[in-house]
This record gives sequence, C-alpha cells and structure tokens, in this order.
Amino acid sequence: MNNDYLKGSFLAFLVLSATVGLVYLSQNFSETKSFSKVNTNSERKLQIGYTTITVETADSPVEQAKGLSGRESLGENRGMYFVLEKRGLISFWMKEMKFSIDIIWVDRDTIIGFVENAPLPSEEGIPTFKSPSPVTHVLEVNAGFVQQHDLEVGQEIVELK
Repeated sequence: MNNDYLKGSFLAFLVLSATVGLVYLSQNFSETKSFSKVNTNSERKLQIGYTTITVETADSPVEQAKGLSGRESLGENRGMYFVLEKRGLISFWMKEMKFSIDIIWVDRDTIIGFVENAPLPSEEGIPTFKSPSPVTHVLEVNAGFVQQHDLEVGQEIVELK
C-alpha cells in the first residue's frame, strides 16, 4: 500500500472522528444548558391572600403549549404559572388533561376571573376556556383551590423572593 494513501486515510478518519465528537458534545451541552434553565428558573413562590403556592413557570411557547397535559396530578398548594409574552385575550384547552383544575386569569398582578373545576376531555371534545379580558398571566391549580382558599376577583398575587 502507498504511504500517502495511509496518511490520507488516517487524516480523513481523524477529521471524521473530531466532527462526530464535536456534534455529540454540542448536543449534550445544549441539552444540559436547557435542562438547567428549566430546573433553576422554573419554580416561584406566589402569595395570594394568606396562601403561599409553589408554581412551575411556563414562559416559553413550548412549555405553555404543553402545560399540565399528560400529568397525573399536582401537589397540594402547587400550580403552573403561565407568563405570557404579551398582554391579550387568551384561550386555554384541556388537551390530554388527566385531572380537573381551576384556571385563574391574572392581569399584571390582579386576579380578574376564574374557571372552577374545568372538565376533562371527553368524547364530546376538548373543553376550551377564554379569558374574560386581556391577561398577562394564567395560574393553573388543583380543582377546588379557588373555593378552598376563598379567592376573589380583584385580589393581588405577589411573587415572593
């Protein structure tokens, strides 16, 4: 075999190996980066009246589209807090929901309305709920939360530090 052929083949192998290695590392780095973002920034504590609730934050379109779909339940005094990109009228649906929830419509930091005990999807279709007016946030909690904690329209939601 020709010595130049062996050198060329070895060099091609090195370049291919380095390229595969870099692609693998970059994929793992981006997955790790997004994983840490979800874990470090996704939980907040909110105060509503005398109740403190721990919420997961859904602030990207992907997180908001998924919401609580597919989950079996939420813990007590836990919820999902949707931080909308811009203030506006919004609709939420119950696609792939496995438990009933209360939906709390929030404009800036004030409760403007509720959907209590939102029904699950059925053969008749997927329930959809519209905000009563423009909102900046939406809070999803276990069904019965609004009544259990005596929440009212006009109450303020405060983020705890």
